[in-house]
Amino acid sequence: MGIRKVTINDLKRIVEIFREGYSKPPYNEKWTKKIATKRINNYFKDHKIFVLEINNKIQGFIIITFYIWHTGLRVYIHELVVAKEFQRRGYGRKLMEFAEKYFKKKGANEASLMTSPKSKAFKIYKKLNYKEEGFVSMYKKL
Repeated sequence: MGIRKVTINDLKRIVEIFREGYSKPPYNEKWTKKIATKRINNYFKDHKIFVLEINNKIQGFIIITFYIWHTGLRVYIHELVVAKEFQRRGYGRKLMEFAEKYFKKKGANEASLMTSPKSKAFKIYKKLNYKEEGFVSMYKKL
């Protein structure tokens, strides 16, 4: 098992894992290959992406970006997905711990993310001492 920076050759596999991860509850999102590829390619342009390799195959990833907050440099975790067959084995936690160390080295003092309280990852975030901020995600179809 290893974690490394993404390369352009990794994007196809990331799209597969992304689509699989978000197609099941609680998200139930219907990402087409074309739209998911656009999203991941967009992240590749200006975000930090790290991949989890197990037996020389990508089995997960984390996507982050830095921004300035009133408390200093903060990191936003956009995506964290582990392939279905490797979930519930501590790999998501390993990705988070790796990313947190990376954040600190870059001078960030806080990290934030958005998740569903119904997701399996919610429990991991709680164990890693992430707190609910009280904000609500809002949405409107145009």
